Amino acid sequence: MKILMDADCLIKLTKAGLKEKICQQYEIAIPATIKKEVVDAGRRKGLLDAELVEKNIKKDIIKIVGKESPTRIKGDLALIENYKRGRYDAIATDDVKLIRGLRSVGISYILPGLFIYFLYRRNITDKVTAMNWLEGLSNFISEDEHSMIKFLLEEKS
Repeated sequence: MKILMDADCLIKLTKAGLKEKICQQYEIAIPATIKKEVVDAGRRKGLLDAELVEKNIKKDIIKIVGKESPTRIKGDLALIENYKRGRYDAIATDDVKLIRGLRSVGISYILPGLFIYFLYRRNITDKVTAMNWLEGLSNFISEDEHSMIKFLLEEKS
């Protein structure tokens, strides 16, 4: 599955220690503007997650798509433009405004917590580990998202 990821989702998964697990199972790409936002700006601020993302980019675990726009195109617009140009399955985000825009043009999206559920459903992890991952992500996602993913993980087969 090919996924474009927004900056917020990328940072949340990185802080929760889940980025590498997700990148091992899915082809993750970010627009050049998001790389600039997460890595370049993050490094100037001395943020550890910026260094971790940059290492993944250098190892080609996270791919950069598109070119940096001289007109300072915003990350959300870059995601939509690259989605339309590429063959992506969804955009990973939990940004409410972006989700509204994606829905209005029929673009699929994935919430950060759903990656945990997908890994569980594909038997890549067990329920206990998935619940632990969800708890690690819980400080970075909404209560609604946390509750929904917890419900899905607890659902009887």
